Amino acid sequence: MSPEPLVVCRGLTKVYVTPTGSLEALHDVDATFEAGQVTAVVGASGSGKSTLLRAIAGLDRPSSGELRVAGRELDGAPGSALRENRREVVTYVAQRAAANFVPHLTLAEQSENSHDESLELFRAFGIEHRLHSHPAELSGGEQARAAFALALARATPIVVSDEPTAELDHDSAHRLLDAIRSHAAAGTAFILATHDPEVVEAADRVLRLERGRVITGEPPAVKPLRTRQTVETDPVISVHAAAKTYQVGGETIQALRSASIELGRGEVGAVLGRSGSGKSTLLTLLGGWQLPDSGEIRYALSSPHPRDLLWNELAIMPQRFGLLPELTVRENVEYPVRLAGSADRSRSEELLDRFGLIELADRLPAETSIGQQQRAGLARALVLSPAVVLADEPTSHQDAGWRDVVWELIHQAAEEGTALFVATHEERVAGYANRVWAIDEGVTRQV
Repeated sequence: MSPEPLVVCRGLTKVYVTPTGSLEALHDVDATFEAGQVTAVVGASGSGKSTLLRAIAGLDRPSSGELRVAGRELDGAPGSALRENRREVVTYVAQRAAANFVPHLTLAEQSENSHDESLELFRAFGIEHRLHSHPAELSGGEQARAAFALALARATPIVVSDEPTAELDHDSAHRLLDAIRSHAAAGTAFILATHDPEVVEAADRVLRLERGRVITGEPPAVKPLRTRQTVETDPVISVHAAAKTYQVGGETIQALRSASIELGRGEVGAVLGRSGSGKSTLLTLLGGWQLPDSGEIRYALSSPHPRDLLWNELAIMPQRFGLLPELTVRENVEYPVRLAGSADRSRSEELLDRFGLIELADRLPAETSIGQQQRAGLARALVLSPAVVLADEPTSHQDAGWRDVVWELIHQAAEEGTALFVATHEERVAGYANRVWAIDEGVTRQV
């Protein structure tokens, strides 16, 4: 008689009761997961992927059905058993990389394993030089790699990870996938919620979810890229030889060495680079959140300085979205409209509909998926049709279908006269832009 799978789900259902009503995140899910197997859990944002992973990790209790993990019944287990499950059996890697750390500890201090073992894993992910840094001192991609290195160091029989490559460039993602295959060969079970086709290809099996239900069949074909032609227009953004240095734990980090770009109205520009290359730093300078140490940044708008510009001139979607947690999705999208003193809500309702958020509009951001929050952040940036929009990784948490919708709306905004500048590590989506700059070690070059 063959041994039981490490994880068994039978008729698993999860209903969340929130201040805005009830939401069925999982419906009658049957699934099993074996030792040494890599499973990709795929589906559109809001399909139930994260809820399934949280149930297996013992972070959420199912509303009904059967859930056994390593032979233990978790569906009705007391809190002590769920904590033991997380301590000894399942390591959970959250979708937001920063949520995987104790903020005041360095990476070395966070590891439960020996220093030598942790160092080897950090070296495999190319971030051994960050062992004595605090999480807030790392880029989003560095945080994602560090979180996974710490997860592997725990050596539990099961690792569940939500969008492990969402913030990783191509090379970093391949290092992570190599580590996953190596640990799976040694018997670890990996359950990975993902929209990344390379993760799906590397997996032993695929579990597809749609509106909380397991479905069969192939996903829809990916649409071809809609590339944009170069637009001849005077620059609305000008950056010349911008440089920025940080002091981190006594170490000098040269985040930008020489960044130069020009972008006009109606253009879509993209800066493409690996994690830690300086993309987000460039956007923070463009947004006026920090000042460059040297070089020049100017806007051809009501003021040349970004800090003096209003939402209808300059709007920003940061990598963490910047949604106000106490406001609903609709109120977040409408926020710039209210600040502008307008009573016209037609544009915000149109964007809520186009971004697939109309049914979620009265929920708080925490009651929606990360992908839905990301779309809400971009809808808010576009709502006043500003002269310039800056967006940091606008599709990193989107499946192929929603990625195309997001870029269609970005193109539409450009056709209406907005200049859009996007930071991304996704080489494929850079093809949507009509101007692309590569950035490496803080130096840009147009490609």
